[in-house]
Amino acid sequence: MTSKWIAEHYENEIRMNPTWPLGAFHKKIVNDWGCEVSLYAVGRAKRKALQVIKGHHVKQYGQLWDYVYAVKKAMPDSTIELVLDEPDGGPEDGPSARRFKRIYVCLGPLRRGFTSGCRPIIGSV
Repeated sequence: MTSKWIAEHYENEIRMNPTWPLGAFHKKIVNDWGCEVSLYAVGRAKRKALQVIKGHHVKQYGQLWDYVYAVKKAMPDSTIELVLDEPDGGPEDGPSARRFKRIYVCLGPLRRGFTSGCRPIIGSV
């Protein structure tokens, strides 16, 4: 049983519980398959599975630009602000080194509905 095989077979369980202790993970493997595996191999398997899982998050953050474009196209009066964190070295490290920091979304139709339903407070009698 290799760490790669373990990582592939237990990826969903690790995704559900990324802080799963190695001892409990080791017991689960021994109970499921009836063979002994070293804790070192279990640790490598968990690390590999977490790298695969976190890699998917990186891809999803890359799709935020597509989301911003789609919302702007469907509702041009919407306000979207996508803020990225500059790397420690500054902008000279290149655009690939920048990381997602936050996103602000105010959909135009919701803003219009809110402002039309609110009474003006300042200057009202």
